[in-house]
Amino acid sequence: MTDHVSSAPAAAHDAAHGAAQSAARTPAWYRSPLARDELAALSRRSNLRGWLQAGGHLLLLLATGTLTLALFRHGHYAAALVALLVHGGCYGFLGWAGAGHELSHRTVFASRRLNDAFLALFAFLTWNNPVYFRASHARHHQKTVHDGEDFEVRLPQTTRRGDWLWACTFNVPAMVRAVRIVVENSRDVVKGPAGQLLFADRAGAPRRDLVRTARRTLGGHIVLAAGFLATGNWELLLLVTLAPFVGDWPSKLLALAQHYGMEPNVADFRRNSRTVLLHPACAWLYWQMNYHIEHHMYPAVPFHQLGRLRDAIANDLPAPTVGLRGIVAEIRSGRLARASLPGAPRRFSEQRD
Repeated sequence: MTDHVSSAPAAAHDAAHGAAQSAARTPAWYRSPLARDELAALSRRSNLRGWLQAGGHLLLLLATGTLTLALFRHGHYAAALVALLVHGGCYGFLGWAGAGHELSHRTVFASRRLNDAFLALFAFLTWNNPVYFRASHARHHQKTVHDGEDFEVRLPQTTRRGDWLWACTFNVPAMVRAVRIVVENSRDVVKGPAGQLLFADRAGAPRRDLVRTARRTLGGHIVLAAGFLATGNWELLLLVTLAPFVGDWPSKLLALAQHYGMEPNVADFRRNSRTVLLHPACAWLYWQMNYHIEHHMYPAVPFHQLGRLRDAIANDLPAPTVGLRGIVAEIRSGRLARASLPGAPRRFSEQRD
């Protein structure tokens, strides 16, 4: 979640005026041609597919958490730490770089209630606020990688080696920032330019919802942490309360790859977003958000249909990045989006000999 700012009534008026002007400047986005009936078929949502994905992710975390706990309690501390890093790496995808992102679009389940219930659960588990994210993310889709207008992609994008050292172990800076924001929001303190625009009205319903959600998150984690310690289950602090900050490099890397180094201030998702072909297991853990150009073009298409969407419009797309190594190579090179748009391979399997 990004920092945001509280403001006075005059600032609220200015922010509202700025929002109106900003809406008028929303780009006319290019979208690859797709027949209306085909888009309708691809946009069908499924409670079954939602349960399989969300339930499967939770079962995976139950398995990695149980293994880590058993190793700790049997004194195999080195193996337990390795298992904990695996658990944390999988846990991180519950947040905005995976499950939480898709649930915020309400496309995972056919049921609106199920989407919102799982979003609330996963946001709580990852110390996030869905009220803020929904507001910020709607703007991200309207103004993708537009300088000063997209609050989720701040230009120029940078990355530091020290950040990755934290991400590969225990991400103390991310934890401090997340807890600080939750505490501030619970006290009705909202900082930063994004908050000034999106939550300027202190008496408005969005601001009240933001504060209430932050208070539930803070109170809930205090109760859980106290319960874990009181019952002697200190390991659960690492497996639940602090898990989003343990070994979170996979979700950080894939989230960064969505727009890093791509062309800013253009009305074409093919030039400001990146699709990555991943191994199916990795794509499943990432909730298929590796098909990121496709998602931005047609955000109503559920995660499980994004591969089929790519098949339908691949000839109008740029060549995709291939695998995690491809992401790292492109980030290190800092090159922008490819100029040639006809797509090459459509799926990960087509890249292999």
